[in-house]
Formats: sequence, structure tokens, C-alpha cells
Amino acid sequence: MAVRTVADTLHYSTIKLTSYCDGTEDGCGTGFFVELANREGTCIPAIVTNKHVIKNCDQVIALLHLGDGAPSGESEEFEILLKGRVINHPDADVDLCAILVGDILAKAKSDGEPLFFAAITMESVPADDDWEFFDAMEEVVMVGCPNGIFDEENNLPIARRGITATPINKQYEGRDEFMIDMACFYGSSGSPIFIYNQHGYFDVKANTYRIGERRALLVGVLCTGPEFTHEATVELKKKGRVEINTMMHLGYAIRSSAIREIEKEALKALAPKSIILPQISLGSTFNVFGQFPTLGREP
Repeated sequence: MAVRTVADTLHYSTIKLTSYCDGTEDGCGTGFFVELANREGTCIPAIVTNKHVIKNCDQVIALLHLGDGAPSGESEEFEILLKGRVINHPDADVDLCAILVGDILAKAKSDGEPLFFAAITMESVPADDDWEFFDAMEEVVMVGCPNGIFDEENNLPIARRGITATPINKQYEGRDEFMIDMACFYGSSGSPIFIYNQHGYFDVKANTYRIGERRALLVGVLCTGPEFTHEATVELKKKGRVEINTMMHLGYAIRSSAIREIEKEALKALAPKSIILPQISLGSTFNVFGQFPTLGREP
């Protein structure tokens, strides 16, 4: 089963996470593989998600693809104990964390059942001085498991398309966030959000339209969404009022640059220990993001 394109990579980077507390299912969300501290052919592989997805939980269960260099078509369920492997964003108000999984990947490989994942590289995260060169409205793709839905037969998430609802080149309400115009539901928390232009895009920095050129960038992680309240009167023997909260088809996204702070925290946490165990050779992962130009730079 070949993985050839960026679209393939987006699907194989993202997984459903089911969280548990003392053996009881607590909820579900979305996570995605990233390569932290990519240096000289090694990295710290991690699954990025929201803090609230795993809050007060002691483990998550993830269905991971088997395969050495390519997905075999088979998957296996893994119980990931969270103690000692969660790296939180240092700002308590930033709802983002990473689950270190290098030892799990290494053990699976040594057991003769290597795991396949299409990791997102930090090179796909815009540099700090690149954010100002995004347009006020950009097309975005979000990959995740809304309401826990995913393709169970092929173990693949759901992809959705929308636009940025607030200018991505500005900090929404003074925070490193932006809004997207897309239906966002329970289970979508932790979904990666990409700018993925397949057939061309307007390069704000160069003030030109790049016809036929492709761009693939990780720009955000969904964290929550606004709701509005429906009110209705029910008449039985007594009148009563019913209120129902409904999602507004808008979502709040944390800028992907926040992952860089988690990367720093991961390096600090691992510094006193041997860094070899949590790392894995990049040859065991797959990504095609390196084939595309970085925002605002000549291809």
C-alpha cells in the first residue's frame, strides 16, 4: 500500500485517541505525529494533542498502522500509559501537549512489528517572521475524528476543508490563535490544520500568484469552538424552558508555532537522561513536506 502524496501524508499522520481514567473511558479526541528535535537523522517522535483531551487520564488507546516503510494494511491497538511521557506547553493557558512515543515505536520494531506513521516535520511549521505574509483569508484543511468518526476499516481519519475565519496573520484577541470557518465537533480537538494548496497560491511576500505551485504547511491545532444556545418552550401540564447548546461551525485554533515551545520543553525534560531511547531513525517515518517551498521563499 503506497503513500505517495501530501494528501496521503495528512491521513497517515493523524489518529484517534481514546482516553481512559482508572480503566473507564473518559472521551476521545484527535492527535497527530510530529518529529521533534530533528537532528542528524534522529528525532523525538511524539503525538501532539490538546491538554484537555487527556486531562486527569492515565492512558490513551490508539489504533496504529503496522508496516516497515509503508502501511501493510493492518493495524494494532496500543495502550499508551501517560505517566512520564506527557510534555505540556509551559503556558497553562495554551491547550497543547505532546505524548512521547519513541520507546513504543522502538519496541514495536524490535518485536518485529514496526509501526508506520507519516510524521509532520517542524519544517512545515511557519517561521515566526512568516506569519505576517499569510493572506487575510486562506483555504485550510483539517484532519481528525469529529464525534469519534473515522474510517475503521482502513484506520484513517476524516478530512474537512474550510477557510480561516479571522486573519491568520494577526493574533486573535491577542492570543497566538485564529478562527476557522468549519464545522468543529467533539472529537475534533487536537486536529491538525493545514494550508494545502495543490494548484497554486498567492504569495503575499512576493506579491505574485504562483500558478501551478503547491504549498503544504501546518498552521494550527484545533482546541475548541464557540457555541450558541437554542431556547424553546415545552407545554405539558406546566410550561418549561429547554436550552440546547449547539456548535456554530466555527473553531478556535492554536498557532502551530506553539509546538516549538513543547519541543524546547521535551529537550529539557530529556536532557538529564539518555536521549537515544526516545529517538527513532527518520528512515522509519514518511513525509513529503520537504518537497515543497516554505512560505514566502523562492521554490
